[in-house]
Amino acid sequence: MRWSVAEVLEATGGSLLAGDPAAGFDSVGTDSRWLGPGGLFVALRAARDGHDFLAGAAAAGAGGYLVEAGHPAA
Repeated sequence: MRWSVAEVLEATGGSLLAGDPAAGFDSVGTDSRWLGPGGLFVALRAARDGHDFLAGAAAAGAGGYLVEAGHPAA
């Protein structure tokens, strides 16, 4: 299933900070080591803070990032 940026924003109540709202993602992941190129990286706070792995997601070719409100990346 392909998710558009607009659909992700609607589902999360988020805000688009940069990019094309018509763009989309074929994959979604929370582990930057397994994220496919163009995928949406979701930075979760758990035992480890996913926000610490934004650079790794970028290196993996992430097409977008879903981050917590108030985070410096936001």
